[in-house]
Amino acid sequence: MFQKLYIANTKAYDLMTGESDDIPPPSYKIVLLGESSVGKTSLVHRFITNQFDIHTTNTIGAAFITKVYASSNNPDRKVKLQIWDTAGQERYRSLTPMYYRNAKIALICIDLQNFEQSFVTAKYWIEQLELNNSNVGEDIRIHLIGTKLDLLRNHNAHGQQLSEEEIVEKLNEYRQNFPSIVKVHKTSSKDGTGITELFDEIIENIDEEFFTNYYSTAEPRVLIGGQGGQIGSILNSRGVVGRGCC
Repeated sequence: MFQKLYIANTKAYDLMTGESDDIPPPSYKIVLLGESSVGKTSLVHRFITNQFDIHTTNTIGAAFITKVYASSNNPDRKVKLQIWDTAGQERYRSLTPMYYRNAKIALICIDLQNFEQSFVTAKYWIEQLELNNSNVGEDIRIHLIGTKLDLLRNHNAHGQQLSEEEIVEKLNEYRQNFPSIVKVHKTSSKDGTGITELFDEIIENIDEEFFTNYYSTAEPRVLIGGQGGQIGSILNSRGVVGRGCC
């Protein structure tokens, strides 16, 4: 079974493995926003592979990843996550609204090692989401994600002026100033702190009505030749450059 994805200026990876269920799980769109080098791609890579890649490069346009995921605490709550990892460079900002359109969750990332500057960009994205969504908090839920917690905990070696406790206090202060933020999180893509918990919480807080509405109208899938498996596609501005099925 092959799946084609055509997305301008985008690279895409479909890491979904074949499922035996008659009805596939519902799709659930998540978008990551934040300035360049804040750690968005590393966060996604850790979640998908449970590994840390020190050689991660800046995203161009956006990266699209899908993964079937069930909550660690409730395996029956399963969705096909559609994750959009957007570029942080300012020159790509005009493209970003098309990536977060119809998203259910926005993960706005800030670098805990460069806290104040990161939040300037985070504030911009919060305001953009509020401007472009009439029902922020319901139609799209915003989570504020502090990244690089491992570096913060070594703040003496890295010249960090604020302690972890002070950073947490500031994160909660920002949440109070922006009611559309449903929760703040501290994460480390290097050691995995907070990553599984973040996505488990997202799944567990999906409204039951979302699943009810989906399964009341969903139809069983049809697998051509009875085959399923890992699907991968990589795209750039010229289109599909690689595709395979195993």
